[in-house]
Amino acid sequence: MTSQVTERRLRRAAAQQVFDALALDYLDVANVSRGRMFGSEGLVVKGKFFAFVGREGQLIVKLPGPQASALVACGEATQVRAGRGTTREWVGIPTPADGRAGRWRDLVVAAYRYVLSQTGSAMTQP
Repeated sequence: MTSQVTERRLRRAAAQQVFDALALDYLDVANVSRGRMFGSEGLVVKGKFFAFVGREGQLIVKLPGPQASALVACGEATQVRAGRGTTREWVGIPTPADGRAGRWRDLVVAAYRYVLSQTGSAMTQP
């Protein structure tokens, strides 16, 4: 059990490093800040979370339901569980095996745009 916990911590730490590098692009964007969600530091726009690192070291993003469903259907993402059920818009994407953040970057951009559109605000590019 200890080795599983250690493995999970290492995965999460590696994922957090990838995420932190991506987050730098957003910290100068108006109304974007960092905040804590489920024990992780994530990105928030106008008080609404759009991305963070999950407990297992995956990127968790909020996307439109159809996009989230498509990612799950093709096996690229998993549904996020909240309590006893799964969420419609939140999905988890594994840490890139090669450590490159390209796909994560695309999904963080999509999540930022989606959540910002829900606030009724004009978009500022990170």
